[in-house]
Amino acid sequence: MKAKSYVFEQEFALPKETIWKLISDNNRMNSYIGVFPVKFSPVKKEGSGVFFRGAQAKAAGLLPLEWKEFPFEWEENGNYQVERRFGEGPLVSYTWGMELADSSDATGVKTTVRVVAEYIPRTVLGIAAISAIGVKSMKNALKYIEEYREAGADFRNIPQKPVNAKVNLPELNRLEAQLKKRPIDAAYIQMLHAYLIEKSDHDVAHMEPIRIAKQWKRDPEEVLRVLLYATKDGILNLSWNLICPNCRVSKVEYTALSELQKEFHCDLCGINYDANFDQFVELHFSVHPSVRKAYAEVYCLGAPQITPHIKVQKIIKKGNTIGFPIPESFEDLRLRTLQANDMVAIDPTTPISDNAVLEYRSHGWSQSTVARHSEVQITNSSQQDIIVVLEQSAWSGETITAAKVTAMQEFRDLFSSEVLSPGHQIGIGHVTIMFTDLKNSTSLYETVGDATAYGEVNRHFEFLTNWINKNSGSVVKTIGDAVMAVFHSQEDGLHAALQIQQHVAGFNNIGNKEFALKIGLYSGPAMVVNSNDRLDYFGRTVNLAARIQGQGAGGDVVISRDFLDQFNMQRIIAENEFHVETFQANLKGIEEKVELARLSLNVPNEEQTEMVASLIS
Repeated sequence: MKAKSYVFEQEFALPKETIWKLISDNNRMNSYIGVFPVKFSPVKKEGSGVFFRGAQAKAAGLLPLEWKEFPFEWEENGNYQVERRFGEGPLVSYTWGMELADSSDATGVKTTVRVVAEYIPRTVLGIAAISAIGVKSMKNALKYIEEYREAGADFRNIPQKPVNAKVNLPELNRLEAQLKKRPIDAAYIQMLHAYLIEKSDHDVAHMEPIRIAKQWKRDPEEVLRVLLYATKDGILNLSWNLICPNCRVSKVEYTALSELQKEFHCDLCGINYDANFDQFVELHFSVHPSVRKAYAEVYCLGAPQITPHIKVQKIIKKGNTIGFPIPESFEDLRLRTLQANDMVAIDPTTPISDNAVLEYRSHGWSQSTVARHSEVQITNSSQQDIIVVLEQSAWSGETITAAKVTAMQEFRDLFSSEVLSPGHQIGIGHVTIMFTDLKNSTSLYETVGDATAYGEVNRHFEFLTNWINKNSGSVVKTIGDAVMAVFHSQEDGLHAALQIQQHVAGFNNIGNKEFALKIGLYSGPAMVVNSNDRLDYFGRTVNLAARIQGQGAGGDVVISRDFLDQFNMQRIIAENEFHVETFQANLKGIEEKVELARLSLNVPNEEQTEMVASLIS
């Protein structure tokens, strides 16, 4: 039968960027506009064409449908489209998409939205389905945007179907009574209560702390603390999601770290990856079934919002040439072919006069870099259709990784049972390790006796834990009167070390003590392992941190010289008025001399004064 094409258009008093953020989340929008839930199979490929996923659904909950869903194509803040091909049934295929155009005028910012679709019916029933379901969903897409605008264009109030969830309010209230005893703001408990009652099944079954913090307009660290305590009290469950480093989409979900596998496979990229705490293992939450039974139904699996780091995605058939738009951006961008994962860097330093032409061949790209033009011409000379994406090179910081949460004292206290399986180890690309030690502690035991000294040392542990915890770190273990602590970021580790030394005099005054602390910090890669039923850290970074602490004189902080080359570290040192002395040291087990820096509260000599002044400038 003949193809039937439809276009619906409407203007909205909203910027393109806002509308894009709304409509590119097709999983959420499709639920609203009446598209049915879908079950997708792993990626498949036939002949020289691009990959696709098999899909199954029931139209109106009754009519079974099966089709091949091909990858979305899009330009961020501009347009997207997707094609579905049916092997049998009332439709042969359809292509559905949305286009945004700036229509601002003197009266304000405006965007014209066009919903476009082409349907090819196979039977008379298909023609009826186009009118009853297809056209209605197109009109509902515009209604979705209008309802969002009428609600104040606030992403805390995204349009959704009426929630008819059965919430066990007595159980929720009982558990919240326990939660109120925790050291958290009661306002967060109220927001969580409303969230669990009012939000859709998808929202409560797939809870991301950063996204929720944005909706609540609250500090992400505090929101994470609330969700952790709510999990401990049985309101929520937590899960660990393994994220593919290429497509950056969740591939596997585990309910405990002990279930984590060292390797995982991405069917889209066709490659196995090692689990890495830094980026590839993310923490998510979901409502506990005793409070509300919710399932995150899937309506779409390849929409732009699922991979927001991808700015442009296009299919280039073999033998074809297309113009690939390169938007203005301060971010590092690159071109990449999906599945083959061949990459080309967008280099802003390459002269703009260079020809912006790329060729993709069977063995990869014709060159490794291209200048940042407004458009690059790409020719596909290979024997396969390809999908090319323009994406951010750097990972987004808007996730809660295992590296971050396992470095939190509260997580380690609340979930001490969360350990890796025996013999399992996971890498962290970057972590900050702190070692502290009491100077002349042996004489303390000789002077006041074992019992008194033991009590004083324990109080000193509490003092250290307080400042480590305040700076998002955690105590990994104590060794005699020494402490090993871990921080997700260098800034947090340095803040904690400096604050400890600034406040140790006040701690001494309370008990008329004369404690002097040696502190060493070092950052780098490490291995996370299960040791004595706790998460522990091993490797060269840990060894160096311990050796560096040994270079302390007491009342100081010793760090690697590399810290001083980083702007954030310089700012922290300058703001805290610590004085800097650089030196070299021979560390046990390290062949070459190591460049170190000592930060102290002592009155600086002329050379130290000049260094502090240079840090401030």
